[in-house]
Amino acid sequence: MTKPDLTKPTRQEPRGFLAVFAFELQAKLRAYWPMLILIFAQKHRLPESITIPMVIGIIILLILVHSILFYLNFYFFIDENQFILKKGYLRKKVLSIPLDRIQSVNTNQNLLQRLLNVHSLEVETAGSVGKELKIYSLSGAYTEHLTEFLQSHKEKANEKDSESISNDNEEKEILKLSPLDLLRIGISQNHLKTGLIILVFTSQIVDQIQDLFKEETDAYSDSFQSIIANSSILFFAGLTIIALLASVLATLLYTVIKYYDFRLVKHQESYKITTGLIDKRKVLLPFNKIQQLNWETGPIKKIFGIFRISFKQAVSKQTKQKQVADAPGCLEHHISSIRGELFKDDLPDHSEKIYSHPRYFNLLWLQRGVIPAIAPSVFYFHEPLLLIAGVAWLIISGLYCRMMVRKSYFQFNKTQLIVGKGAINTEWQQAESFKTQSVDFRQSFFQKRRGLATLRVNNASGQMNIPYISEDMAHQLMNYLLYHVETSREKWM
Repeated sequence: MTKPDLTKPTRQEPRGFLAVFAFELQAKLRAYWPMLILIFAQKHRLPESITIPMVIGIIILLILVHSILFYLNFYFFIDENQFILKKGYLRKKVLSIPLDRIQSVNTNQNLLQRLLNVHSLEVETAGSVGKELKIYSLSGAYTEHLTEFLQSHKEKANEKDSESISNDNEEKEILKLSPLDLLRIGISQNHLKTGLIILVFTSQIVDQIQDLFKEETDAYSDSFQSIIANSSILFFAGLTIIALLASVLATLLYTVIKYYDFRLVKHQESYKITTGLIDKRKVLLPFNKIQQLNWETGPIKKIFGIFRISFKQAVSKQTKQKQVADAPGCLEHHISSIRGELFKDDLPDHSEKIYSHPRYFNLLWLQRGVIPAIAPSVFYFHEPLLLIAGVAWLIISGLYCRMMVRKSYFQFNKTQLIVGKGAINTEWQQAESFKTQSVDFRQSFFQKRRGLATLRVNNASGQMNIPYISEDMAHQLMNYLLYHVETSREKWM
Protein backbone atom coordinates (compact mmCIF):
# COMPACT_ATOMS: atom_id res chain seq x y z
CA MET A 1 0.00 0.00 0.00
CA THR A 2 1.29 3.45 -0.95
CA LYS A 3 2.32 5.52 2.05
CA PRO A 4 0.70 8.98 2.30
CA ASP A 5 2.86 12.01 1.52
CA LEU A 6 3.34 13.78 4.85
CA THR A 7 4.90 16.87 3.25
CA LYS A 8 1.70 17.64 1.32
CA PRO A 9 -0.78 19.98 3.09
CA THR A 10 -3.64 17.68 4.06
CA ARG A 11 -7.19 18.15 5.35
CA GLN A 12 -8.91 15.81 7.74
CA GLU A 13 -10.85 12.81 6.42
CA PRO A 14 -14.17 13.91 4.82
CA ARG A 15 -16.03 10.91 6.28
CA GLY A 16 -14.97 12.08 9.72
CA PHE A 17 -16.64 15.47 9.41
CA LEU A 18 -19.39 14.26 11.74
CA ALA A 19 -16.73 13.67 14.39
CA VAL A 20 -15.39 17.22 13.85
CA PHE A 21 -18.93 18.58 14.24
CA ALA A 22 -19.48 16.48 17.40
CA PHE A 23 -16.25 17.79 19.00
CA GLU A 24 -17.18 21.38 18.12
CA LEU A 25 -20.69 20.90 19.52
CA GLN A 26 -19.26 19.44 22.71
CA ALA A 27 -16.75 22.29 23.07
CA LYS A 28 -19.41 24.96 22.56
CA LEU A 29 -21.81 23.32 25.02
CA ARG A 30 -19.06 23.25 27.64
CA ALA A 31 -18.27 26.92 27.04
CA TYR A 32 -21.82 28.30 26.84
CA TRP A 33 -23.96 25.98 28.97
CA PRO A 34 -24.70 28.71 31.59
CA MET A 35 -26.09 30.91 28.81
CA LEU A 36 -28.27 28.07 27.50
CA ILE A 37 -29.65 27.37 30.98
CA LEU A 38 -30.45 31.08 31.32
CA ILE A 39 -32.31 31.04 28.00
CA PHE A 40 -34.35 27.97 28.98
CA ALA A 41 -35.07 29.38 32.45
CA GLN A 42 -36.21 32.73 31.00
CA LYS A 43 -38.02 31.32 27.98
CA HIS A 44 -41.22 33.15 28.97
CA ARG A 45 -39.41 36.43 28.24
CA LEU A 46 -38.61 35.44 24.66
CA PRO A 47 -40.70 37.13 21.92
CA GLU A 48 -43.71 35.06 20.89
CA SER A 49 -42.24 34.55 17.42
CA ILE A 50 -39.17 32.79 18.92
CA THR A 51 -39.53 29.32 20.41
CA ILE A 52 -37.04 27.05 22.20
CA PRO A 53 -36.81 24.57 19.27
CA MET A 54 -36.06 27.54 17.03
CA VAL A 55 -33.25 28.68 19.38
CA ILE A 56 -31.80 25.16 19.43
CA GLY A 57 -32.00 24.97 15.63
CA ILE A 58 -30.21 28.33 15.19
CA ILE A 59 -27.45 27.28 17.60
CA ILE A 60 -26.92 23.93 15.80
CA LEU A 61 -26.93 25.70 12.42
CA LEU A 62 -24.28 28.20 13.60
CA ILE A 63 -22.09 25.39 14.96
CA LEU A 64 -22.54 23.46 11.71
CA VAL A 65 -21.43 26.47 9.62
CA HIS A 66 -18.49 27.01 11.99
CA SER A 67 -17.52 23.32 11.69
CA ILE A 68 -17.60 23.46 7.89
CA LEU A 69 -15.40 26.59 7.79
CA PHE A 70 -13.12 25.09 10.46
CA TYR A 71 -12.78 21.88 8.43
CA LEU A 72 -12.08 23.67 5.12
CA ASN A 73 -9.36 25.86 6.68
CA PHE A 74 -7.59 23.15 8.70
CA TYR A 75 -4.33 21.83 7.16
CA PHE A 76 -1.29 20.00 8.51
CA PHE A 77 1.97 18.72 7.03
CA ILE A 78 5.68 18.13 7.67
CA ASP A 79 8.06 20.81 6.44
CA GLU A 80 11.68 19.73 6.90
CA ASN A 81 12.07 19.49 10.67
CA GLN A 82 8.81 21.22 11.54
CA PHE A 83 5.30 19.95 12.14
CA ILE A 84 3.03 22.63 10.67
CA LEU A 85 -0.65 23.08 11.45
CA LYS A 86 -2.76 25.87 9.86
CA LYS A 87 -6.26 26.65 11.00
CA GLY A 88 -8.84 29.44 11.37
CA TYR A 89 -11.04 31.34 8.90
CA LEU A 90 -11.58 34.75 10.50
CA ARG A 91 -8.26 34.74 12.30
CA LYS A 92 -5.63 32.61 10.63
CA LYS A 93 -3.30 30.70 12.92
CA VAL A 94 -0.14 28.77 12.08
CA LEU A 95 1.44 26.42 14.63
CA SER A 96 4.98 25.30 13.93
CA ILE A 97 6.68 22.84 16.25
CA PRO A 98 10.22 21.49 15.78
CA LEU A 99 10.07 17.71 15.60
CA ASP A 100 12.66 17.32 18.35
CA ARG A 101 10.41 19.31 20.73
CA ILE A 102 7.52 16.88 20.44
CA GLN A 103 7.07 14.98 23.70
CA SER A 104 4.58 12.32 22.68
CA VAL A 105 2.02 11.42 20.02
CA ASN A 106 -1.22 9.94 21.32
CA THR A 107 -4.17 8.56 19.35
CA ASN A 108 -7.77 8.08 20.42
CA GLN A 109 -10.83 6.52 18.84
CA ASN A 110 -14.20 7.01 20.53
CA LEU A 111 -17.40 5.19 19.62
CA LEU A 112 -18.44 7.70 16.92
CA GLN A 113 -14.95 7.63 15.39
CA ARG A 114 -15.05 3.84 15.33
CA LEU A 115 -18.31 3.94 13.40
CA LEU A 116 -16.73 6.43 10.98
CA ASN A 117 -13.45 4.45 10.90
CA VAL A 118 -11.30 7.50 11.75
CA HIS A 119 -8.86 8.37 14.55
CA SER A 120 -7.93 11.53 16.44
CA LEU A 121 -4.27 12.36 16.99
CA GLU A 122 -2.84 14.61 19.69
CA VAL A 123 0.71 15.91 19.67
CA GLU A 124 2.06 16.85 23.09
CA THR A 125 4.83 19.33 23.80
CA ALA A 126 6.17 20.71 27.05
CA GLY A 127 4.74 24.11 26.17
CA SER A 128 1.21 25.47 26.31
CA VAL A 129 0.46 24.73 22.63
CA GLY A 130 0.19 21.01 23.21
CA LYS A 131 -3.61 20.80 23.35
CA GLU A 132 -3.97 22.96 20.24
CA LEU A 133 -2.26 20.30 18.12
CA LYS A 134 -5.20 17.97 17.99
CA ILE A 135 -6.50 16.48 14.75
CA TYR A 136 -9.96 14.94 15.05
CA SER A 137 -10.39 12.88 11.89
CA LEU A 138 -7.60 10.86 10.27
CA SER A 139 -7.67 7.56 8.43
CA GLY A 140 -6.03 4.59 10.14
CA ALA A 141 -3.23 4.40 7.56
CA TYR A 142 -2.41 8.12 7.80
CA THR A 143 -2.49 8.01 11.63
CA GLU A 144 -0.15 5.02 11.74
CA HIS A 145 2.29 6.51 9.22
CA LEU A 146 2.39 9.94 10.86
CA THR A 147 2.86 8.41 14.33
CA GLU A 148 5.67 6.17 13.11
CA PHE A 149 7.38 9.09 11.37
CA LEU A 150 7.29 11.33 14.43
CA GLN A 151 8.44 8.49 16.67
CA SER A 152 11.26 7.37 14.37
CA HIS A 153 12.48 10.97 14.03
CA LYS A 154 12.88 11.21 17.81
CA GLU A 155 14.52 7.83 18.08
CA LYS A 156 17.08 8.75 15.42
CA ALA A 157 17.86 11.95 17.28
CA ASN A 158 18.31 10.05 20.52
CA GLU A 159 20.54 7.49 18.87
CA LYS A 160 22.87 10.21 17.59
CA ASP A 161 23.08 11.72 21.05
CA SER A 162 23.61 8.50 22.95
CA GLU A 163 26.04 6.91 20.48
CA SER A 164 24.31 3.62 21.21
CA ILE A 165 22.31 2.54 18.22
CA SER A 166 19.87 -0.26 18.86
CA ASN A 167 18.69 -2.50 16.06
CA ASP A 168 16.03 -4.12 18.18
CA ASN A 169 12.68 -3.35 16.55
CA GLU A 170 10.73 -6.02 18.40
CA GLU A 171 8.07 -5.21 20.93
CA LYS A 172 8.27 -6.80 24.37
CA GLU A 173 5.00 -7.18 26.23
CA ILE A 174 5.25 -5.98 29.83
CA LEU A 175 1.64 -6.23 30.97
CA LYS A 176 -1.67 -7.36 29.50
CA LEU A 177 -4.86 -7.24 31.57
CA SER A 178 -7.21 -10.22 31.41
CA PRO A 179 -10.92 -10.10 32.38
CA LEU A 180 -9.92 -11.54 35.79
CA ASP A 181 -7.37 -8.73 36.23
CA LEU A 182 -10.08 -6.15 35.42
CA LEU A 183 -12.29 -7.76 38.07
CA ARG A 184 -9.48 -7.52 40.67
CA ILE A 185 -8.78 -3.88 39.76
CA GLY A 186 -12.46 -2.95 39.87
CA ILE A 187 -12.97 -4.54 43.31
CA SER A 188 -9.85 -2.85 44.74
CA GLN A 189 -10.90 0.72 43.80
CA ASN A 190 -12.05 3.39 46.26
CA HIS A 191 -15.73 2.40 46.62
CA LEU A 192 -16.35 4.82 49.48
CA LYS A 193 -15.73 7.77 47.16
CA THR A 194 -17.91 6.29 44.41
CA GLY A 195 -20.61 5.43 46.94
CA LEU A 196 -20.73 9.02 48.21
CA ILE A 197 -21.02 10.31 44.64
CA ILE A 198 -23.91 7.89 44.01
CA LEU A 199 -25.66 8.95 47.24
CA VAL A 200 -25.33 12.66 46.40
CA PHE A 201 -26.47 12.05 42.82
CA THR A 202 -29.41 9.94 44.02
CA SER A 203 -30.45 12.57 46.58
CA GLN A 204 -30.47 15.22 43.84
CA ILE A 205 -32.71 13.04 41.69
CA VAL A 206 -35.05 12.41 44.63
CA ASP A 207 -35.29 16.16 45.24
CA GLN A 208 -36.16 16.74 41.61
CA ILE A 209 -38.81 14.00 41.70
CA GLN A 210 -40.30 15.47 44.86
CA ASP A 211 -40.53 18.87 43.20
CA LEU A 212 -42.22 17.42 40.13
CA PHE A 213 -44.62 15.16 42.02
CA LYS A 214 -45.06 17.16 45.19
CA GLU A 215 -48.73 16.27 45.72
CA GLU A 216 -48.17 12.56 45.21
CA THR A 217 -45.13 12.45 47.53
CA ASP A 218 -47.00 14.39 50.23
CA ALA A 219 -49.75 11.77 50.13
CA TYR A 220 -47.24 9.00 50.86
CA SER A 221 -44.87 10.95 53.13
CA ASP A 222 -46.66 10.05 56.40
CA SER A 223 -46.64 6.34 55.71
CA PHE A 224 -43.03 6.53 54.50
CA GLN A 225 -41.91 8.31 57.66
CA SER A 226 -43.76 5.72 59.70
CA ILE A 227 -41.84 2.93 57.96
CA ILE A 228 -38.53 4.69 58.64
CA ALA A 229 -39.43 5.27 62.31
CA ASN A 230 -40.30 1.62 62.84
CA SER A 231 -37.36 0.13 60.98
CA SER A 232 -34.68 2.84 60.89
CA ILE A 233 -31.65 0.58 61.51
CA LEU A 234 -32.82 -1.96 58.94
CA PHE A 235 -33.63 0.79 56.45
CA PHE A 236 -30.24 2.51 56.68
CA ALA A 237 -28.39 -0.81 56.66
CA GLY A 238 -30.22 -1.75 53.48
CA LEU A 239 -29.52 1.66 51.96
CA THR A 240 -25.82 1.31 52.77
CA ILE A 241 -25.65 -2.17 51.20
CA ILE A 242 -27.45 -0.95 48.06
CA ALA A 243 -25.10 2.06 47.77
CA LEU A 244 -22.07 -0.22 48.24
CA LEU A 245 -23.29 -2.69 45.60
CA ALA A 246 -24.05 0.18 43.22
CA SER A 247 -20.58 1.58 43.88
CA VAL A 248 -18.90 -1.76 43.14
CA LEU A 249 -20.90 -2.24 39.94
CA ALA A 250 -20.25 1.35 38.80
CA THR A 251 -16.52 0.99 39.49
CA LEU A 252 -16.35 -2.34 37.67
CA LEU A 253 -18.14 -0.83 34.68
CA TYR A 254 -15.79 2.18 34.67
CA THR A 255 -12.75 -0.12 34.95
CA VAL A 256 -13.88 -2.25 32.00
CA ILE A 257 -14.62 0.82 29.84
CA LYS A 258 -11.26 2.45 30.62
CA TYR A 259 -8.91 -0.55 30.74
CA TYR A 260 -10.49 -3.06 28.35
CA ASP A 261 -7.82 -4.80 26.24
CA PHE A 262 -5.04 -2.95 28.13
CA ARG A 263 -1.50 -3.64 26.88
CA LEU A 264 1.80 -2.15 28.01
CA VAL A 265 4.68 -3.00 25.69
CA LYS A 266 8.29 -1.90 25.42
CA HIS A 267 9.65 -0.90 22.01
CA GLN A 268 13.31 0.15 22.03
CA GLU A 269 13.52 3.10 24.48
CA SER A 270 9.76 3.68 24.78
CA TYR A 271 6.64 2.24 26.34
CA LYS A 272 3.40 1.97 24.41
CA ILE A 273 0.00 1.78 26.08
CA THR A 274 -3.19 0.76 24.28
CA THR A 275 -6.44 0.66 26.22
CA GLY A 276 -10.17 1.41 26.13
CA LEU A 277 -13.51 -0.12 25.22
CA ILE A 278 -15.44 2.89 23.91
CA ASP A 279 -12.53 5.34 23.59
CA LYS A 280 -9.59 3.37 22.17
CA ARG A 281 -6.44 5.15 23.37
CA LYS A 282 -2.81 4.75 22.33
CA VAL A 283 -0.08 6.51 24.29
CA LEU A 284 3.63 6.61 23.51
CA LEU A 285 6.00 7.13 26.45
CA PRO A 286 9.67 7.68 25.47
CA PHE A 287 11.95 6.88 28.42
CA ASN A 288 13.74 10.23 28.28
CA LYS A 289 10.38 12.10 28.49
CA ILE A 290 9.31 10.40 31.72
CA GLN A 291 10.18 12.81 34.49
CA GLN A 292 8.82 10.87 37.44
CA LEU A 293 7.45 7.41 38.22
CA ASN A 294 4.71 6.91 40.82
CA TRP A 295 3.34 3.62 42.08
CA GLU A 296 0.80 2.89 44.80
CA THR A 297 -1.13 0.16 46.53
CA GLY A 298 -3.92 -0.05 49.13
CA PRO A 299 -5.42 -2.51 51.62
CA ILE A 300 -7.53 -4.39 49.04
CA LYS A 301 -4.85 -4.11 46.36
CA LYS A 302 -2.40 -5.75 48.80
CA ILE A 303 -4.71 -8.76 49.09
CA PHE A 304 -4.46 -9.23 45.33
CA GLY A 305 -0.78 -8.20 45.32
CA ILE A 306 -1.33 -5.49 42.70
CA PHE A 307 -0.04 -1.93 42.26
CA ARG A 308 -0.94 0.98 40.03
CA ILE A 309 1.85 2.75 38.16
CA SER A 310 1.64 6.34 36.86
CA PHE A 311 4.09 7.65 34.27
CA LYS A 312 4.60 11.41 34.68
CA GLN A 313 5.82 13.27 31.61
CA ALA A 314 6.64 16.87 30.77
CA VAL A 315 3.36 17.91 29.17
CA SER A 316 1.30 20.99 28.39
CA LYS A 317 -0.29 22.96 31.18
CA GLN A 318 -3.78 21.73 30.29
CA THR A 319 -2.75 18.08 30.35
CA LYS A 320 -0.69 18.47 33.49
CA GLN A 321 -3.87 18.75 35.55
CA LYS A 322 -4.68 15.13 34.97
CA GLN A 323 -2.77 11.91 34.94
CA VAL A 324 -1.08 11.33 31.60
CA ALA A 325 -0.78 7.53 31.57
CA ASP A 326 -1.19 4.79 34.12
CA ALA A 327 -0.93 1.02 34.32
CA PRO A 328 -3.19 -0.65 36.91
CA GLY A 329 -2.92 -4.25 38.01
CA CYS A 330 0.90 -4.39 38.04
CA LEU A 331 2.66 -7.04 40.12
CA GLU A 332 5.92 -6.51 41.99
CA HIS A 333 8.06 -7.94 39.18
CA HIS A 334 6.44 -5.47 36.72
CA ILE A 335 7.46 -2.57 38.97
CA SER A 336 10.98 -3.94 39.39
CA SER A 337 11.33 -4.35 35.62
CA ILE A 338 10.03 -0.86 34.80
CA ARG A 339 12.13 0.83 37.51
CA GLY A 340 15.21 -1.05 36.33
CA GLU A 341 14.70 0.11 32.74
CA LEU A 342 13.87 3.72 33.56
CA PHE A 343 16.47 4.25 36.29
CA LYS A 344 19.13 1.81 35.08
CA ASP A 345 18.99 -0.22 38.31
CA ASP A 346 20.55 2.66 40.23
CA LEU A 347 17.91 2.47 42.96
CA PRO A 348 18.18 4.00 46.45
CA ASP A 349 16.02 1.25 47.99
CA HIS A 350 18.70 0.19 50.48
CA SER A 351 19.66 3.66 51.64
CA GLU A 352 18.39 5.03 54.95
CA LYS A 353 14.75 6.08 55.19
CA ILE A 354 14.52 9.59 56.63
CA TYR A 355 11.07 10.17 58.12
CA SER A 356 9.22 13.42 58.69
CA HIS A 357 9.44 14.82 62.23
CA PRO A 358 6.53 13.79 64.54
CA ARG A 359 5.50 17.46 64.78
CA TYR A 360 4.26 17.14 61.20
CA PHE A 361 1.22 15.56 62.85
CA ASN A 362 0.32 18.88 64.51
CA LEU A 363 0.08 20.68 61.16
CA LEU A 364 -1.92 17.89 59.50
CA TRP A 365 -4.35 17.48 62.39
CA LEU A 366 -4.87 21.25 62.64
CA GLN A 367 -5.70 21.51 58.92
CA ARG A 368 -7.73 18.33 58.52
CA GLY A 369 -9.23 17.78 61.95
CA VAL A 370 -9.31 20.70 64.38
CA ILE A 371 -10.33 23.56 62.05
CA PRO A 372 -13.15 21.60 60.31
CA ALA A 373 -14.39 20.44 63.75
CA ILE A 374 -14.33 23.92 65.30
CA ALA A 375 -15.89 25.76 62.32
CA PRO A 376 -19.51 24.62 62.99
CA SER A 377 -19.12 24.77 66.82
CA VAL A 378 -21.87 27.45 67.18
CA PHE A 379 -24.41 24.79 66.18
CA TYR A 380 -23.21 22.28 68.81
CA PHE A 381 -25.28 23.93 71.55
CA HIS A 382 -28.52 23.45 69.59
CA GLU A 383 -27.88 19.99 68.17
CA PRO A 384 -26.09 17.39 70.38
CA LEU A 385 -25.69 15.02 67.43
CA LEU A 386 -23.48 17.58 65.71
CA LEU A 387 -21.26 17.73 68.82
CA ILE A 388 -20.91 13.94 68.77
CA ALA A 389 -20.07 14.09 65.05
CA GLY A 390 -17.46 16.82 65.71
CA VAL A 391 -15.73 14.76 68.42
CA ALA A 392 -15.81 11.66 66.19
CA TRP A 393 -14.27 13.70 63.37
CA LEU A 394 -11.44 14.84 65.68
CA ILE A 395 -10.64 11.23 66.64
CA ILE A 396 -10.88 9.78 63.12
CA SER A 397 -8.88 12.63 61.54
CA GLY A 398 -6.24 12.22 64.27
CA LEU A 399 -5.82 8.54 63.46
CA TYR A 400 -5.72 9.33 59.72
CA CYS A 401 -3.05 12.03 60.19
CA ARG A 402 -1.00 9.68 62.37
CA MET A 403 -0.93 7.16 59.51
CA MET A 404 0.15 9.93 57.12
CA VAL A 405 3.10 10.89 59.33
CA ARG A 406 4.22 7.26 59.65
CA LYS A 407 4.32 6.88 55.86
CA SER A 408 6.03 10.20 55.12
CA TYR A 409 9.75 9.68 54.34
CA PHE A 410 12.40 9.98 51.64
CA GLN A 411 15.41 7.99 50.42
CA PHE A 412 18.30 9.31 48.42
CA ASN A 413 21.46 8.20 46.66
CA LYS A 414 23.81 9.95 44.24
CA THR A 415 21.37 10.02 41.34
CA GLN A 416 17.87 9.09 42.56
CA LEU A 417 15.27 10.36 44.99
CA ILE A 418 12.33 8.38 46.39
CA VAL A 419 9.50 9.97 48.39
CA GLY A 420 7.02 7.81 50.32
CA LYS A 421 3.61 9.07 51.44
CA GLY A 422 -0.02 8.06 51.97
CA ALA A 423 -2.40 7.12 54.78
CA ILE A 424 -4.72 4.21 53.95
CA ASN A 425 -3.07 3.82 50.56
CA THR A 426 0.72 3.84 50.22
CA GLU A 427 2.37 5.78 47.40
CA TRP A 428 5.97 6.08 46.21
CA GLN A 429 7.44 8.70 43.88
CA GLN A 430 10.84 8.29 42.21
CA ALA A 431 12.78 10.73 40.00
CA GLU A 432 16.32 11.25 38.80
CA SER A 433 18.21 14.13 40.42
CA PHE A 434 19.38 15.75 37.17
CA LYS A 435 15.75 16.22 36.04
CA THR A 436 15.11 18.60 38.94
CA GLN A 437 13.89 22.01 37.71
CA SER A 438 13.90 23.87 41.03
CA VAL A 439 13.88 23.29 44.79
CA ASP A 440 11.67 25.26 47.21
CA PHE A 441 12.94 25.61 50.78
CA ARG A 442 10.01 26.47 53.06
CA GLN A 443 10.10 27.22 56.77
CA SER A 444 7.27 28.62 58.89
CA PHE A 445 7.73 30.46 62.17
CA PHE A 446 6.93 27.30 64.13
CA GLN A 447 9.29 25.18 62.01
CA LYS A 448 12.08 27.75 62.54
CA ARG A 449 11.75 27.42 66.31
CA ARG A 450 12.07 23.63 66.06
CA GLY A 451 14.86 23.62 63.48
CA LEU A 452 12.62 22.02 60.83
CA ALA A 453 11.87 22.79 57.18
CA THR A 454 9.91 21.52 54.15
CA LEU A 455 11.40 20.91 50.69
CA ARG A 456 9.49 20.85 47.41
CA VAL A 457 11.48 19.30 44.56
CA ASN A 458 9.97 20.45 41.25
CA ASN A 459 10.43 18.71 37.91
CA ALA A 460 8.71 19.19 34.54
CA SER A 461 5.83 16.89 35.50
CA GLY A 462 5.03 18.15 38.99
CA GLN A 463 6.63 18.17 42.43
CA MET A 464 7.74 15.88 45.24
CA ASN A 465 6.98 17.14 48.73
CA ILE A 466 9.35 16.35 51.64
CA PRO A 467 7.73 17.84 54.76
CA TYR A 468 9.12 18.48 58.23
CA ILE A 469 12.71 17.27 58.01
CA SER A 470 15.59 18.81 59.93
CA GLU A 471 16.76 22.20 58.67
CA ASP A 472 20.33 20.96 58.18
CA MET A 473 19.15 17.95 56.20
CA ALA A 474 16.93 20.16 54.02
CA HIS A 475 19.86 22.49 53.24
CA GLN A 476 22.17 19.56 52.42
CA LEU A 477 19.63 17.89 50.14
CA MET A 478 18.75 21.15 48.37
CA ASN A 479 22.43 22.05 47.81
CA TYR A 480 23.25 18.57 46.50
CA LEU A 481 20.29 18.53 44.09
CA LEU A 482 21.17 21.97 42.70
CA TYR A 483 24.86 21.01 42.45
CA HIS A 484 23.92 17.80 40.64
CA VAL A 485 21.71 19.69 38.17
CA GLU A 486 24.47 22.23 37.42
CA THR A 487 27.22 19.64 36.92
CA SER A 488 25.22 16.92 35.13
CA ARG A 489 25.74 16.62 31.38
CA GLU A 490 22.65 14.47 30.84
CA LYS A 491 19.61 15.91 29.06
CA TRP A 492 16.53 16.21 31.24
CA MET A 493 14.34 15.24 28.23
